[in-house]
Amino acid sequence: MSSSIDMARNGQHMDMRRCEKHGGVRTVLLGAVISLSVLAAHAGRAAELEQIAISFEVPKVVSRDMLVQYDGTAMYLPVAEILRLIDINCSFDPKDQTLSGFFIHRDSTYRLDPTGGRAIIKSRDYPLLASDCFIAGNDIFLRLDLFQTLFGLPLQFDFSLLRVLLPLDESFPSYQKLKRQQARAKLQRTEERLYNVREVPLRRDYFSGGVADWLLSTNPIGGGGHYFDLTLGSMLLGGDFSLSGTGSTVSGFDADRLTYRWRYTFNPNPVASEFELGSVYPVGMLGRTMKGALLTNRPLVQRTHFQTVHITGKLEPGWEAEMYIDNKLVDFATSDQTGEYDFAVDLAYGTSVMTVKLFGPNGEVRSEEREVRIPYNLVPRGTAEYSVGAGAVLTPYGERPHIQSSAYYGITTRFTLGAGADIPAAPRDHERTLYGAEATYQILGSLTANGSFSPGNQASFGMNYSLPSFATASAGFTRFYDNPYNVNVRQRSSAVFSISAPFKIKERYFGTRLYVARDVYESFKAISINCGLNSSFWLFHSSYIGKYKISTYADRSVKTLVSQMLVSADLFRFLKPQVRVDYDHGQNAVSKFGVYLNKRLFRTGQLTLSYERNVPSRSSSVMLTFNFFNQAAYFSSRMLYSDEHVSMNQMQRGSIRYDRIGGAVRFDRRNSVGYGTAVVRPFLDANNDGIASEGETYLPGIRARVSGVGGRPVGPNRIYYYDGLRPYDDFVVQVDPSSLDDPTLRPVYENFKVELTPNVVTTIDVPIVPASDVSGIVYRETADGKFGLGGIKIKILNISRDIVTELTTFNNGEFYYLGLVPGNYRAYIDPEQLAQFGYTTLPESIQFEVKPSITGTTVDKIEFSLIPKP
Repeated sequence: MSSSIDMARNGQHMDMRRCEKHGGVRTVLLGAVISLSVLAAHAGRAAELEQIAISFEVPKVVSRDMLVQYDGTAMYLPVAEILRLIDINCSFDPKDQTLSGFFIHRDSTYRLDPTGGRAIIKSRDYPLLASDCFIAGNDIFLRLDLFQTLFGLPLQFDFSLLRVLLPLDESFPSYQKLKRQQARAKLQRTEERLYNVREVPLRRDYFSGGVADWLLSTNPIGGGGHYFDLTLGSMLLGGDFSLSGTGSTVSGFDADRLTYRWRYTFNPNPVASEFELGSVYPVGMLGRTMKGALLTNRPLVQRTHFQTVHITGKLEPGWEAEMYIDNKLVDFATSDQTGEYDFAVDLAYGTSVMTVKLFGPNGEVRSEEREVRIPYNLVPRGTAEYSVGAGAVLTPYGERPHIQSSAYYGITTRFTLGAGADIPAAPRDHERTLYGAEATYQILGSLTANGSFSPGNQASFGMNYSLPSFATASAGFTRFYDNPYNVNVRQRSSAVFSISAPFKIKERYFGTRLYVARDVYESFKAISINCGLNSSFWLFHSSYIGKYKISTYADRSVKTLVSQMLVSADLFRFLKPQVRVDYDHGQNAVSKFGVYLNKRLFRTGQLTLSYERNVPSRSSSVMLTFNFFNQAAYFSSRMLYSDEHVSMNQMQRGSIRYDRIGGAVRFDRRNSVGYGTAVVRPFLDANNDGIASEGETYLPGIRARVSGVGGRPVGPNRIYYYDGLRPYDDFVVQVDPSSLDDPTLRPVYENFKVELTPNVVTTIDVPIVPASDVSGIVYRETADGKFGLGGIKIKILNISRDIVTELTTFNNGEFYYLGLVPGNYRAYIDPEQLAQFGYTTLPESIQFEVKPSITGTTVDKIEFSLIPKP
């Protein structure tokens, strides 16, 4: 090792480029090894030590210069300095000459006492010899190999690089802190991007678009007719319109099943949200489909936000708090003068898990988890919803004119009350007005009760308990009264109970479910019990279903008990076999069994060969099924051989859309009627007005991110289309500037807020301009003059849009950025970094303007001087 140190000493005049290669910031210390004599009086020993400069590195966490000691045979490193770099708690007592603290967890304490010759690590004593360590200043220098023995830190020294490497352990508090900082920065960037949003106004067309969902079913072998379903959609008189019909070669077009609906929206409007004509459905306990008109203020899209709550607590000095919703970071806070945190959390319908995590300065972690369940039939407090419909309703007496209405009101966040009515407009014999009330009450977080009562019609009560990953249970009872509208089978009552719960035996999980129903009719009563169990073992998956039913009549009882077992195996990549067995316990015999072989073909096809045997009827069947899909449609073909009879069925379905933007017809395998489509078209905005004007050219497609939907390029210019979007919902479309072919171009807006109408293509034109660049330098004022300073964060604020771009200076203090769009800007140095290093800046900020240009603008000479605070 002495020879290695000598080699390092002889290389003290190596050039600056080599210094930068091994440390960046080190300029003088790394290239030189400074020899000096140090008197080590600990334990009565004296030795000549060399102080050398090495690079200390923890991958992804820290890389910095460090002074260590070398006695000719062993290397000694400062314990406190290293532990603080990875945020391990430590404290040096100058009086007792000891170093103590805890390692990540408070119960993992340690204490180094060189004077007493001992180290106590987690209540375990280790001897410390004079050759193991010594005290220097306010630190203890420990021999390199003892870091592994005492702290489990496997330090590695590289002579050629003069570097000590500590392999990354993800439990290090410094690494956990770094990950939190990165997650918070990502959250802040996401929030900042939403500032730069351009709204695309809702477009209403008197007549536009055209989309059709189609289905064809043919039977070329074995007889039978050919069937079709067709649904058309468009925009008509400012609203969306759909028309649906069906028919066959046997009966022709079925006019009785022809339905249509026209809907006009008033969003946003709390009084009325939409008006409908055609086949409408007023919701509620008395709601029935009718042919007529409907007015409502229900949300156009399913409500997701229920309420905003505040989660508060106290923070100790140096602690941080993070708020998670379903394991997703939504907010964070650090301790301030008040020592409190306050998170405003938006609660959504369904089940959410809220977690508050508290992080201490030395790796301490505390967490509090709370599960919140919001039933979908609760209405937010103070919110009223109504629906009123009028038209023809199908009754036992034929189609009759009726008026139906329903209303709901959120009395509290846990209690919603509703009412409804069904009124015959021209009553005949036995027709009467129906009315009723219903209520939902959330008793506990996971327990909800609901009930309804309609005099002379029906009464019901139910409860639901849901705790995800533990159990879900529900029970309900309904009493039916003599009412020809709803009870054509003369049912008197129905009671239902169901529960499903997973459980674990050793390392294997099982899923269980139980369903029990008791139905009472005028002439008999029936009890049905279904139970299920599923699990997996190695490459095998099994599922059991048991069905028991007893029907009791006045003179007899009929019982059936059937078990079904299904086993599948993933033994082969190219073939998945399945076996099914049905057992009739009443006959004590197998009633049916089958074997199924599934093979995936290509990326989008599947071939299934099945054999089934019905034992009581002594009949067998063999079926070959081929399913395939592409971008245009789904295809399914089935060949069946049973009792010497052969039949074949073919089914195809998909959709056709007329693209008025591209002037072409597009095919899709998914349904399209009732859904919106967005197309993102970048154009070169020559006059900088943000509007695609005549003569301005469209550029090759730019990719964008739309929540829950993937885009696909269409045509030679790769224009991206996004299909299957919910109509009348607000979407934020985030474009990706890096997807532009020309890196010198930049979108003026990176985010667009758009509300889509169904059945048509909505255009999002993205103005693109030549990017402008900014450059400058940051100096540090010293007695010897000005020197460029690297690692300084420069903030570039777009004043008109409140968007901040962060830059970092190079080693020589210069900075450069290409990507500014026309506007007014203000440049300044990160205030937190200034406070951290104790500097002020001159000037405090610099304002400049980027003017529109066909080639981009250059802004230079943005210069700042850093002056130490007095």
